[in-house]
Amino acid sequence: MKAGVVSVGAAVGGVRSRRPAIDHAVRAYQRYTGDGGDRCAASTTYFAFLSFFPIMALAFSVLGFVVDAYPDAQAKFTEQINDYLPGLADRLDVATIGRAKVGAGLIGLAGLLLAGLAWVSALRDSIRIIWHQSLEAGNFVMRRIRDVAILAGLGLTLAVSLVVTSLATSATDAFLRWIGLAGNTAAAWVTGLLALGVALAIDMAVFVFIFRYLPERTNRDRVLRAALLGAVGVELLKILGTWLVGQTTSNPVYGTFAVIVGLLIWINIMMRWMLFVAAWAVTGPYTSDVDPSGTATAATATDRQSAASGQHDPGGGHPKR
Repeated sequence: MKAGVVSVGAAVGGVRSRRPAIDHAVRAYQRYTGDGGDRCAASTTYFAFLSFFPIMALAFSVLGFVVDAYPDAQAKFTEQINDYLPGLADRLDVATIGRAKVGAGLIGLAGLLLAGLAWVSALRDSIRIIWHQSLEAGNFVMRRIRDVAILAGLGLTLAVSLVVTSLATSATDAFLRWIGLAGNTAAAWVTGLLALGVALAIDMAVFVFIFRYLPERTNRDRVLRAALLGAVGVELLKILGTWLVGQTTSNPVYGTFAVIVGLLIWINIMMRWMLFVAAWAVTGPYTSDVDPSGTATAATATDRQSAASGQHDPGGGHPKR
């Protein structure tokens, strides 16, 4: 039995030594689990869940003022929600929330400030824990002002992304009708690829924003690479989420709480992925700690000593803080 375990370990180590990308992914996962990634994801999920309904109330309140001028705005917005929260938008009473307007806006703004700021704080601490950076973020007043600015910036990024997506979709459809290719199979493929490209750009923008402003310090090149990985993962998870949320919301065991449970599961999956990407950003092939990690200097020295002595550590351990 012991010999079998050793042989499996040797085989895995051989694959990692030949495939840098696999070694990098393993080290990122070890970093994620070693620094309590699941617990951090749970805390950010809690506050993100509390933030969701105030955000929806505020968004639909704003939408309620423009729906008369743009009749298809509500349908477009619901479509975008369903894209990021698969299987949920069609279960929300969008029309009622949209008609609330001012009342929903005030409630949403108050709730967003309370729950949203707590989510930003939890996400910032989680990323800094995985990046081995100080959790200190200045005095209470300055920290809250900064968190409000980050929350507003993230909201603006998402709002712009929804507008860009809607405009790109509408412009593409109008162009295809103008040239007489509406309904053409090849044109549909091109449209789908364009939509995917826009979605990837939006997802990247969100990851870049988060990894740029929440950590104590950052590294542009590593953040951009991590943001690309994060964006591709989000698009793949959307496909999985359509099935997963559908299975959850159709389960009679959950009854009237099915949508709530589905939303919690989906948010937790996204938070876990975001923190895994954060771990991936501060690890690399055959090295478990790279800039902008707060312990990267010590880890780099250890890696250089191992390389000089011809040793390779497949375990991927990183220095203790």
